[in-house]
Amino acid sequence: MAEVSTSPAKPFKVIVVGGGIAGLAMSHALQLAKIDHVVLEAYGEVCSHVGASIGLWPNGIRVLDQMGAWKQISEHCSPMNHSYNRLPDGRAVSVSRMADMIIERNGYDFVVLEREHVVKGLWDNIPDQSLIKVNQRVNKIDEDANGVTVHTTDGEKYEGDIVVACDGVNSFVRDHMWDMANRFSPGLIPAAEKTSLATTYCCLIGFAPEMAGIGLGDCQTVHNQGFSFLIITQPGRTFFFVFIKLPEVVRWPNRLKFTAEDAEREAAKLAALPVTESLLFGEIWKKKIRGQLIPLEEVVFDHWHHGRTVLLGDSVHKLTINLAFGGNSALESTAAFVNVLNRELKALPAGEKMSQETLSEAFEEYQGLRKPRMKKVLNLAYQLTRLQAWDGWFMKFVQSWVIPWVGDGQVVDHFSELVRAGHRLDFVPVPPHKEGYVPFNDELKDKDGPLYETHKAPSDFGSVIRRLVLPWIAVSSALVAGAAYSLSG
Repeated sequence: MAEVSTSPAKPFKVIVVGGGIAGLAMSHALQLAKIDHVVLEAYGEVCSHVGASIGLWPNGIRVLDQMGAWKQISEHCSPMNHSYNRLPDGRAVSVSRMADMIIERNGYDFVVLEREHVVKGLWDNIPDQSLIKVNQRVNKIDEDANGVTVHTTDGEKYEGDIVVACDGVNSFVRDHMWDMANRFSPGLIPAAEKTSLATTYCCLIGFAPEMAGIGLGDCQTVHNQGFSFLIITQPGRTFFFVFIKLPEVVRWPNRLKFTAEDAEREAAKLAALPVTESLLFGEIWKKKIRGQLIPLEEVVFDHWHHGRTVLLGDSVHKLTINLAFGGNSALESTAAFVNVLNRELKALPAGEKMSQETLSEAFEEYQGLRKPRMKKVLNLAYQLTRLQAWDGWFMKFVQSWVIPWVGDGQVVDHFSELVRAGHRLDFVPVPPHKEGYVPFNDELKDKDGPLYETHKAPSDFGSVIRRLVLPWIAVSSALVAGAAYSLSG
């Protein structure tokens, strides 16, 4: 039950900082919940060409579908076909149709497309675009018992009840929250938490036109010692990612910034290396439409809120992009946060103001829903990056021998279990869609049994053996990865 205060009430208002995918999704969700808000975007346009590509899993697509954006976004996607694992010389050692397995299990597709199509899909379908303000770079936040005032560099001021950080891994709002937390509760945000934002890998990322030597809708993972290639094709586009381990770990507050010259220098080192039997990486880079070198930060922070400030998306959970779960996680966090806020606001008597205590409880509930899940996702993304780059003898052994023996079906089952636990908006129906045989957890009936038939593993001997071995491998990988992560600092 929401606790109330006796202060005079104004309509509850949310100030969202950042107008990327997380910020636009937040506006969608808040508008669907009829919660007043404003989104402050630092740049001059929302639908810019910043970024290269994004992967969408069924859990993220489901939220986009609830927001009415998926239909438009899906027009820019083609089905994924074959997934190849290749050795450094370009030879394929395995091929599967993992995307089909995902659809069979979870209903929605797994797709890769240009990021701008997702941004435009969200923007075009947002009910009231006037709530998104461009050229509003935040440079100060004032916070007291009655609310917040957010200042921008052009002198504008925006008043509200809470601030939501959707401003990315280098979040200004997070810095404000840390400062406020340590002022009022010295030592609440320790140095160790701040420096847990670590960068161990960088990535050459971009896209080129369609290239001869790669099938449409195919995915190529090329393993090398200390780096890996990931090449994915869609109509008219060849998306490329090169994950490169850095000589040393870089920790916050230090930040890596790469120039175009840095990107060219790294690409030149890799130009003669094959990504298939007939295609070299240098051929893709030479024809690139867009390409850059970016750092790949990794973290899930311990503190997600303080006072009237709450963190969301990359500002609080940042992953390497091998797993393609970053944008999906931001969509999930948006849904989980707005679900909690909407419930608390609906529980308030008319004209009453939500107290700081109730706000803090709502923020804590949101953190409790999302942080444990994001720790699991971070660990999986962490392992996948290092498995693909043969980062040490153990990772090379698991990727080269154990995973092929376990089999694609068991690997996809692991991903499917991750997907099925995703959060969605609980006050908006999910549009009709293809049903998989692994239902989302929140689509199971509480009393009358499952909405769909739950997934049952085959009972053959080989499957039983694999299911006994896979948990041991997962635990062993987690221990080694965790030890490497701890010792890297």
